[in-house]
Amino acid sequence: MNNLSKEKLKRLKRYNGLSDKIQHVKSSDLALNNELKVFGKFDPVQFDEEIDWNYKHSHSVATFQIYLHCLHFIRTLTNSYLITEDAKYLKKAKDLIMQWIESPQTEKYKSPNSAWRDHSTASRMKNLLHYQLNVPAKYKIEEEAFQNTLIKHSKFLSMKEHYSENNHGMMSDEGLLFLSNFIDDEERAKFYQEISVLRMERIIYKLFSSQSYNLENSPEYHRLTQNLSSRFIRLADMMEIEFDERCRNIIRKSFLNNNKVIKPDLSYPLIGDTGYFKSKLDKSFENFIDYQAGLVVLNSRNDENEAASSWFSFKSGYLSKSHKHRDDLSINYVHKGEDILIDTGKYTYDRRKPFKSYVMSPVAHSTIHNIDSDYTLGNAVDDVDLLKTTFVYENDAYTHLAGINHLYEDINIYRDIIYFENRGFILVDRCYSDSARFMGQNFNLSPDIVANKKERNHYELLTPEKKLLHLKEHTPRTLNKYFGHENRVRGFYSENFNELKETHQIEFRKNSLESFFITTLFEEGTDIENISKDKGSITFSLSGIEHKIHLQSL
Repeated sequence: MNNLSKEKLKRLKRYNGLSDKIQHVKSSDLALNNELKVFGKFDPVQFDEEIDWNYKHSHSVATFQIYLHCLHFIRTLTNSYLITEDAKYLKKAKDLIMQWIESPQTEKYKSPNSAWRDHSTASRMKNLLHYQLNVPAKYKIEEEAFQNTLIKHSKFLSMKEHYSENNHGMMSDEGLLFLSNFIDDEERAKFYQEISVLRMERIIYKLFSSQSYNLENSPEYHRLTQNLSSRFIRLADMMEIEFDERCRNIIRKSFLNNNKVIKPDLSYPLIGDTGYFKSKLDKSFENFIDYQAGLVVLNSRNDENEAASSWFSFKSGYLSKSHKHRDDLSINYVHKGEDILIDTGKYTYDRRKPFKSYVMSPVAHSTIHNIDSDYTLGNAVDDVDLLKTTFVYENDAYTHLAGINHLYEDINIYRDIIYFENRGFILVDRCYSDSARFMGQNFNLSPDIVANKKERNHYELLTPEKKLLHLKEHTPRTLNKYFGHENRVRGFYSENFNELKETHQIEFRKNSLESFFITTLFEEGTDIENISKDKGSITFSLSGIEHKIHLQSL
């Protein structure tokens, strides 16, 4: 660390979070008594004098363990000292650091806790550097001990067996490149720099589609990986290290996709493992179509009031299983600024929690599914022709979207969607099997919608702003079922981590060898009549205009 110029050290410290915006926070005072707030919405946890690094949280074991070993509280204690100049915060921070370094619970890479995971390792060492670089000499960790700790962390992050080619790999690469600045052994430091740059270039090519959209099935992780990549590129430039120009262009272009994918209220859709987040972007009303990511977003601008615009998404297909739900052939819909059909969100990463399996399942989404069984994601290369967005065809009158799901055992599902801007859509679902199967066409409603059954398979949907839409299934021998807010089995979604909210669902059902659904959702005043079908097409009249739509081939 002694080889760094004052100016470079200053830039690296600011890169690592030192700024005039740091604050003294209440959690630093709690930490003085070993009441540690590890991150975000976790409540503080009271520990004994000696921290139990194997601690298992009551309702989120895996996530809490990761953040416990990130040692974010070392950063907050350091910041509290920098603001207050009260040495009690440094004394506590150093005590906690030495406890972690010297504990037998954290000594080995293979440990029963999350001490040595890519996320916790990269974050922890950056927090330890924030402490070491910003405190008076008498409180610093002894240099040899600190170098040994630094090298141990860097070695872990560089090892192939600890590296994942997803967003966690990006955390490892960014952390390793940053740590290399402070390793006294120049040859070792250069070796780590080369590893981190080569891996980051490779992972950008792997994680982003040809449309520069992240392939981890979540708008939140698109945002996360583009930010991690941008930070890495900024750090490489600061260190005057060459980085691939095509990778730079992929990340630059990726930011343009955020403006297209966000909803008219500027929030990100809750697709895959995504939590609620409202952006400050200028909304783009250009459509977004990415066959590799299996995502289509259709935007319909209201020129007088953009917040009252319409928005429609279709999800089908994958190239990575990271953060993916079994949400294929699912739709979400915003009609003139109001949510009608919504997704389920992230909820938690702990798969042991009972409703985590629900929010990932087909029945939680607005899709067509087999009521008695689920499908399994295998290998993306093998599944690419069995689960996909088939085509998107646009003309002046409508947009025709199509996709398939052939991953259910002995069931082939074809979904066609005819979308009319600012008016509504028609769903045509065809399901084929060698034996009678119980199929459900599910609609996951926004919780603010009031659903009122009119007749047979016809529901009125009333929005908070008193718009009236009609959801109607038009084929014979169809059952229907409404799952209200009070239902304890289904009808849940999540906007915030570890928090479930209630919503409600409508499902149309058939039990047959060949199940054929034709369902319309339009606002009051839109006349749709004379719907008929044959094996390869449907015809109908919409507001007096005749349409014949050729469906995707079987």
